[in-house]
Amino acid sequence: MKTIIILGAGQFGHACASLINTSFTRLLAFGDNNVSLHGSALGDVPVMSVKDAVALQPDFALIGVTDQDRTNQLREQARENGFQGEFLLLGELYRWFDIRSATLHRMADRLNYLGVPGDAAELGVYKGDLAWQINGLFPDRTLHLFDTFQGFDARDIEEESQHGFSRARKGEFSDTSISFVRSRLPYPDQAVFHKGFFPETAAGLKRCQYAFVSLDADLYSPILAGLEYFYPRLSPGGMILLHDYNNRRFQGAAQAVADYEKAHGRLPLVPLCDLHGTSVILSV
Repeated sequence: MKTIIILGAGQFGHACASLINTSFTRLLAFGDNNVSLHGSALGDVPVMSVKDAVALQPDFALIGVTDQDRTNQLREQARENGFQGEFLLLGELYRWFDIRSATLHRMADRLNYLGVPGDAAELGVYKGDLAWQINGLFPDRTLHLFDTFQGFDARDIEEESQHGFSRARKGEFSDTSISFVRSRLPYPDQAVFHKGFFPETAAGLKRCQYAFVSLDADLYSPILAGLEYFYPRLSPGGMILLHDYNNRRFQGAAQAVADYEKAHGRLPLVPLCDLHGTSVILSV
């Protein structure tokens, strides 16, 4: 059996641990430069310094970050501390393989095959990285795109701060625009943009029915509002792709699901093993 360490104990490193094939590989430790994490554990895997992790003499070191500068730093640090094994670079793998997008394609295949009626929608569009795919997969459906297009709203940030859900900042993710997103869409005439604070922007859409929804608002309040608005309007067989459900950076997403379930009953939810902790919610 081969042995491996993961350098980087953040969201991505933690997510990578769940993808390791434990039939052939044993995860020895996480190595991280955040000294406050040393001596803790993720699951039953200890977190220690990069130097101590390398001293375990693993066969492989997975660099569990995608930023190129941090990747280079961790790789150089491991070599300086005597690592002689093989590196696996998450940044390179992430450019080639995307569990979330692959899941979106499978969901679209199923919805289109069954002919599930309804529009498509996304709450939390940012630069349209997923919106253009949704638009291409559902070319005959109206695509409703909800976003402030000015970054996080101060009202949602206040809720995050009060409950310690995240360290999100007002205006974060503001480097986008409707015109930029529209330019990326393969079928722009099918898109309807709803700019502003959600759920106020859905006020005139009470009778809409949805086959597919992407919830990617990151923060507690808009995700809870998204579940309150979209889930009752899903067609039978419809699906929601919820981003950040198991994300350690945006912990309000999981809390929003929990609070929705307390009020309305358990959701048919399936967690995925992508890097951001996505889940799929079904309408039954």
